[in-house]
Amino acid sequence: MTPLQPPNQLDLIHPRLNHHNRLICGDNLDILQQEADESIDLIYVDPPFGTGSTQRTRQSVCYADQVSNPEALTAWLLPRFEQCRRTLMTHGSLFVHLDYHTVHYVKVALDTLFGRARFINELIWCYSVGGKSRRRFGRKHDSILWYGKTADYAFFPERVRVPRKQGSHMKVIIDDTGEKVQIKTDKKTGKIYRYPLSRGKVPEDWWTDIETLNRSDAQRCGWPTQKPIRLLERIVLGCTEPGHLVADFFSGSGTTAVVAQRHQRRFIAVDSSPQAIAITAQRLSQDAEKLRTQGIEAPPISNR
Repeated sequence: MTPLQPPNQLDLIHPRLNHHNRLICGDNLDILQQEADESIDLIYVDPPFGTGSTQRTRQSVCYADQVSNPEALTAWLLPRFEQCRRTLMTHGSLFVHLDYHTVHYVKVALDTLFGRARFINELIWCYSVGGKSRRRFGRKHDSILWYGKTADYAFFPERVRVPRKQGSHMKVIIDDTGEKVQIKTDKKTGKIYRYPLSRGKVPEDWWTDIETLNRSDAQRCGWPTQKPIRLLERIVLGCTEPGHLVADFFSGSGTTAVVAQRHQRRFIAVDSSPQAIAITAQRLSQDAEKLRTQGIEAPPISNR
């Protein structure tokens, strides 16, 4: 992870941004339409999946995910994606988090909107927590579609390296410096490839090292579709720099905003649920207190 930078350095890094983060309760399409062209560096959205069910906690209903027709849900999402594309900077990216219910329909729509050449990855996030079925293989992954506004999209892979597996097919040796190194010899060319274990590797497009949150996880805040901090850190750190503006227009539990605040990115977090906004505000306040103990003052938050 990159080191946190004092807020007073952010004007030098990204002078176009003011120092107010935004947490807004409202219709995301209305808010998107008010955003300036090419003003956002990264957009991550985790919209309703089209499950046909109601998302709830034990205490209350959070939101109804009842549009079970994938074509209807895609048609509802498309105007929002059009606005996302307009507001992204030329180096910006859109990440859309879905599952099997709608992802194939949405990908076709996004290919048309952005152009097939702007599709970068379908990231497969694998997990094991939750119930299993006796009638099929367990449905234990989500898909995150990544599109770049242009071919010049930002990507910083060195910031999100993960450990290498020592039990792979590659031989492990100790080099002259005493470091463990994996080596592989190309059978055709005889070239030897060396991979220091301490450097790790850039993740593939399937992620098995980040588990979804179980019911008793310390991160849990009371929102049923809450995503892990590590998942959003990989996306935010991999595609933005300190001072960049990160937006989440289906912010739910506020994980995107928490990650942005923690790593000195600016954020816009929007949700139509007052309950989600209240949960996010509480998480941001608690996280700001932790940052303050490190000598870092989080910027103020605006509600418009």
